[in-house]
Amino acid sequence: MNNFKVHILSIKPEICQLIRKTLDPKQYNISCTSGENINEEFIKAFDNEVNCLIIDKDIDDELKSKIKQKFSSISIICLPSLGTEFTETNGVKYMSEPFKLSELKKAVEEISEKIKKSEN
Repeated sequence: MNNFKVHILSIKPEICQLIRKTLDPKQYNISCTSGENINEEFIKAFDNEVNCLIIDKDIDDELKSKIKQKFSSISIICLPSLGTEFTETNGVKYMSEPFKLSELKKAVEEISEKIKKSEN
């Protein structure tokens, strides 16, 4: 079992389930927070050590900004919003629309490989 920890933040539990099915549980330790649990108090209290955060597009922009600030030292993948291209800014990867699970899986694999190399 890999110790690479991925946490998903999504308003919709279905998104969490879909991503969980896409990422291999033998390779990744996957956790998720969904629904109304994603709020400012949760973000302040969240201290789970993760290697990668996946943030769904439905999360409030102000809250997204706070998440990016608090977790600036880890890799963050933002799921798509219309008009964004697949880019990387300050360690944050933005997935393009239409969103493809294969692209997300590849992005998580790249982050995992990068972290493994830096640990060796």
